[in-house]
Amino acid sequence: MFHLGRLKWALRKTRVPVTQGGLVLDVGSGGKPYPRSDVLLDRMTGAEHRNGAAMMLDRPAVFGDAQRMPFKDKVFDFVIASHILEHMNDPAVFLSELQRVGKAGYIETPNVFFERLQPFNIHCLEVVCVNGVLHIHKKQRPVEDPFLGGLGFLENDAKWKELFFEAPEMFHVRYFWNEKIDYTIQNSEISCKWIDAINDESEVGESKQSYLDEKLGWRELGLKTLGLLHEYQRGKRLKNFDFLSILACPECKGEFQKKDAILHCSACNISFAAEPYPDFTHPL
Repeated sequence: MFHLGRLKWALRKTRVPVTQGGLVLDVGSGGKPYPRSDVLLDRMTGAEHRNGAAMMLDRPAVFGDAQRMPFKDKVFDFVIASHILEHMNDPAVFLSELQRVGKAGYIETPNVFFERLQPFNIHCLEVVCVNGVLHIHKKQRPVEDPFLGGLGFLENDAKWKELFFEAPEMFHVRYFWNEKIDYTIQNSEISCKWIDAINDESEVGESKQSYLDEKLGWRELGLKTLGLLHEYQRGKRLKNFDFLSILACPECKGEFQKKDAILHCSACNISFAAEPYPDFTHPL
């Protein structure tokens, strides 16, 4: 069944409020990064956080921890964080990192209603936006509300399912910020460390360099077509781009020296692999 609301929702990825020359980071970019993004940050483990999708590697990419980003301060004009905040066990640290590396940005998450009606065990936060402020609730367990979470509203009730597909904006948070993210954590005393066990057991996922590597649906075909335009524009924008110039040690924020295939931080004497992609998930 064709859903006009779903089409309009998909088109949101085409609207990124940044100048043509602006440098854009996609944090937790996954298998369908925003076409306008220039640099991708994700990790190869945890494919379940991407619904099993292979990670897209069709532009400059970095492997690293979103709560300790390997970038210098304010090097990005815009930072996209779509469907990643809800995975962060320390939201204050993550939001601080977004503001450190970016001048402005966009955050998207399932909202609290989506999470209560269809909980995900890989989400440790519930989020809602009220009067321009992100309100964050830390989940004490994978399913915070066993009663609502066990009924399967969005899967089993035809009316709720229709509402979800026709009005997805009612089940998501879309938050644009400039210079500062306004947020509050309702129960900061709660620990979300339980998510670490799920992350530790994650296997290494696959990667892809094109949407043509998979079965094409209308969304993939649209993203591929749009991606060709952005690929051309990105090539012009990054023609003289020095990747090393934006990187910083995730441990001390010191500068790197590159030798052969190694990135070395002399400030804290730590090294990481530089090829085929900079990998800050495990020191050498």
